[in-house]
Amino acid sequence: MSKILTVCSQGLMRSVGLADVLKLHFEPVDVIPVGVAENANGFDTLIMLCHWADHIIVMEEYLKDRLATRTGFDMDNLNVHICDVGPDTYGGKHNRRDVLIDMVWRWARINQKKLGITEHTKKL
Repeated sequence: MSKILTVCSQGLMRSVGLADVLKLHFEPVDVIPVGVAENANGFDTLIMLCHWADHIIVMEEYLKDRLATRTGFDMDNLNVHICDVGPDTYGGKHNRRDVLIDMVWRWARINQKKLGITEHTKKL
């Protein structure tokens, strides 16, 4: 089972959108969304989850550097992927979750082999 950490700023919208798609439509997968902002998740939590994950997927390019700064890890020594969906303009008053889900679903389909997962067709 692929252990995947999805990372955005707060761990509320973009990382959760990708985690939802992976959990509901791909297998075998164990996914945890997390926020890299200091007020989102603590240092110890980020360290633990980075150690746990087989794959770390950041939702914007700059979040890779932000995660490195927060954890002290060299991101080149981790299996980090970038699913760049841009800034968080998907929730709240914008209500663009459908756009986000479409973007992450397409990304997951393209990258499923490198993540060690497959899209399943069974109904939940």
